[in-house]
Amino acid sequence: MGLLALTACSEAEPAPPPKSTPPVFENEEQALAAVTETYQEFMRISNTILVEGGVDVDRIDVIVGDDLAEFEHGSLIELATAGKTLVGAPTLVSTRISEWYSSPDSLGVVAKAKSCIDLSSVDVLDAAGNSTVRPDRPRTRTWAYDVGVGGAGQAGFVLLDHDVDAEGESCEI
Repeated sequence: MGLLALTACSEAEPAPPPKSTPPVFENEEQALAAVTETYQEFMRISNTILVEGGVDVDRIDVIVGDDLAEFEHGSLIELATAGKTLVGAPTLVSTRISEWYSSPDSLGVVAKAKSCIDLSSVDVLDAAGNSTVRPDRPRTRTWAYDVGVGGAGQAGFVLLDHDVDAEGESCEI
């Protein structure tokens, strides 16, 4: 009975306090670094797919959200189906954060940014090897985009949306 009495008198261990989720970014510098790295990886993967003729477009899924993946697949396949091949690679010139959050908003966005890329070293060739790039194509293109936290099987951050913001001879972000 002595052991039973000791058991009855001891209190249950209190539950540990709930763990708070650490912020996604602690400052704008961290957000800018993550966004820049994410966009550079997006450019690298999409350029590789295009240089290789649009095969295995699902490789882009690691760096884009589900909604954007469908659009990107279509764009990458369209170029390959048209018999076009990319030569060269765009260069990331600059990136600017317009908004960043310590936790995802209701749409999963943790940062909004713009990146300007230089297209001057990129050519698009038809099946015969002839350039299809307009002689008056702008040298730079600025993209506005949203970044979110990646899911299982994805990079730490992914593009959720992106749209052309401006084109011209120089970057204006």
